[in-house]
Amino acid sequence: MKRMLFAAATAVLLSGVAAQAQNAALVEVNDNVVLMPWNKTVDAVEDAKVLKSGDGVELGEVDEVLGTDANTPVALVVDFDGATTGFTGKKVIPIDRFSPDGARLTLTTSAAEVASFPEYAD
Repeated sequence: MKRMLFAAATAVLLSGVAAQAQNAALVEVNDNVVLMPWNKTVDAVEDAKVLKSGDGVELGEVDEVLGTDANTPVALVVDFDGATTGFTGKKVIPIDRFSPDGARLTLTTSAAEVASFPEYAD
């Protein structure tokens, strides 16, 4: 059941629906919820530095953890600094596009793909 919810939420994130509608469909996840693939709480993941896969360049940091409800995380909002990396704005990115690296997260997708993800409007 959780895999089905995750797949459905990922499909919503990757569809062509307007960013505002996508943000409305997802909610902030409670700080004490554990992201099972990494065994880290939401509180531990928020504000984590996000690195670029391959060269380890810092791209930004996690701003929010979003889910289909307050206990089911499916995506991270990354606030990209963009100054020198070309990654800009706040993007909603599925959790499976990250891998943990200690207290940091490595983004395992291309800049072109990140550009296609919805903007986050808080």
